[in-house]
Amino acid sequence: MSKYIFLLVFLFFNLASHAQDMKNASNVNYVLGDLEVLDKIDLTKIYVAKLNKLSSITPYIPFGELQPKNPAELRIPATSINEKAMDSYSKTIQAYNQDSDAALSNLIPYADKKDIMDAIMFMQEMIAKIESMGEKIKNQYKKGANTKE
Repeated sequence: MSKYIFLLVFLFFNLASHAQDMKNASNVNYVLGDLEVLDKIDLTKIYVAKLNKLSSITPYIPFGELQPKNPAELRIPATSINEKAMDSYSKTIQAYNQDSDAALSNLIPYADKKDIMDAIMFMQEMIAKIESMGEKIKNQYKKGANTKE
């Protein structure tokens, strides 16, 4: 009996850990070897997570702060108009990502496994380039290289 309880506890923590990994998939840098052992459903979850991250960070590249919480983090006036615009955009992106999740979770598994893995690797490279550009812009601003025009 205790063996079964131990097995159930082990399986529960293993599944919980796996679920947490999928939630953090957008922030994990995978190598092909990591992806090859996964099934198409898990690859789809990673793909969608990377796509969601791209859609969330891309618009903020010019500011260097890719996940801003308020106008001050973008170095723009903290007016009610700007705050509403950021809030509205955040809600729009959340709705878009939810819609994408629902649709793509059904469609992507039909693609070839290798093509899904290649797409994940491509998006991962794009995220890295965007984050690198964000850091560059942020560092230029700190050095006073950015000028207001």
